[in-house]
Amino acid sequence: MLCDGMLPDEASIRTRFEELRRDGRISFVTFHQSYGYEEFVEGLRPVAKDGQVVYEVQPGAFKRACSAARLRSQITPGLSGKPLKQRTTFKMSLGASWSQEATKVFDYCVKNHCVLLGWGEDIDFTECGSKADIVTKIREEAPNIHKPSSQANFVDRFKHDIKVGDLIVVSLGNKIFRAIAEVTGDYEYVEDAPFHQMRSVRWLAIFEGGIPTSELYNREIGQSSLYVLNTEAIRYDKLESLLEAQTEQTPEQPHVLIIDEINRANISKVFGELITLIEPDKREGQTNAVTVKLPYSGEDFSVPSNLHLLGTMNTADRSIALLDTALRRRFEFEEVMPRPDLLSDHIIEGIELNRLLQALNQRIEVLYDRDHTIGHAYLMGVRTLQDLDRAFRFKVLPLLQEYFYENWSQVRRVLADFGSGEFICRRELPAISADGDQDMGDESVVLYSVNPLPFPISAYKRIYGAKE
Repeated sequence: MLCDGMLPDEASIRTRFEELRRDGRISFVTFHQSYGYEEFVEGLRPVAKDGQVVYEVQPGAFKRACSAARLRSQITPGLSGKPLKQRTTFKMSLGASWSQEATKVFDYCVKNHCVLLGWGEDIDFTECGSKADIVTKIREEAPNIHKPSSQANFVDRFKHDIKVGDLIVVSLGNKIFRAIAEVTGDYEYVEDAPFHQMRSVRWLAIFEGGIPTSELYNREIGQSSLYVLNTEAIRYDKLESLLEAQTEQTPEQPHVLIIDEINRANISKVFGELITLIEPDKREGQTNAVTVKLPYSGEDFSVPSNLHLLGTMNTADRSIALLDTALRRRFEFEEVMPRPDLLSDHIIEGIELNRLLQALNQRIEVLYDRDHTIGHAYLMGVRTLQDLDRAFRFKVLPLLQEYFYENWSQVRRVLADFGSGEFICRRELPAISADGDQDMGDESVVLYSVNPLPFPISAYKRIYGAKE
């Protein structure tokens, strides 16, 4: 609903959810007691590098969601100038595939409208007019540089072969393309960046979930960091349609971060300074926009307006009071109660599941409270009498036992299960004679146990008053 503006039908809602998740527009996280700021926003993580363990700042779930939501605002779709086939198209990697470095470099490039080359280290090649000059520069300033000939080849290609107007298709590994850019500027050396060799670009398309390389290229993608794609293998028709599709999409597509069990964590510890940033008027581009400096990375950080936070919790927890007051006033709370009507077409051998659930919940509401009513999800997957037996035996009955603290009499009242019992069997043991030394009479004991045999159809129907 938040992403598309409409809710798909029940049959396709799961499919659409998976599509949005693969596209990077929906992400999911579960809070727990030990969950903290470092997992949610950013923190230090151990990383193996050159045979040693070092600690690097890595983004958490919320920061990654913000980066994904911000991507489309960096796009300037639509080609200008010469046609696609008259441009040279380069494949380029931004950082080592599937590493934290790749994420960091890509995010920097998108935000600063550029591409960065990891070769050449911190040498400034601005004055180099040829490959020979690049080789000389490397020998003079970095005689111990790793793979000097490869360094010179990539820097020469990046500085001299790429022309303004050429296209760069950014890959992630050799199976996925993640973005397309048009080169807009000549080579520059930048000091304060993950890599120092830079070319300015205009981002034409960013594929948040990535697209298979086979959709744009009819050959295998090589591992080389930067090379020219073969014009005969490029699928120009597909490339053109993808670029045109970007012009039709809204600049800021809605993104959603779902936080399950939002009440389980220490909210103040998890959110930190985000308590202020998530307010609607404090988001990027709003009247009272706020930017903070993150403590680990030192980056300036703000929250995009198109990122929605959706938190879930159980009504039975009665734990909204445990939520930080500052967080409570920044969220809207919507109660989602059981929907027996969703079971209206679920009839199992004459047992109407919608009426069954409705009757159960009416009794629970009277004997306990409305917050502990049973959700329709318990019965949504029931298709046979065996499924219903399993749902009652392993889900409904244990839940009722917990609610009423093993008060079997109350459980039987909820189930309308009286007499000897068909759900809960009642057995009275013979009285035990007193020895006469104490002031007490003979005692009888009543024992209760869950019926080990399959629950009969009549027991289910009795719950909602149906007659055989």
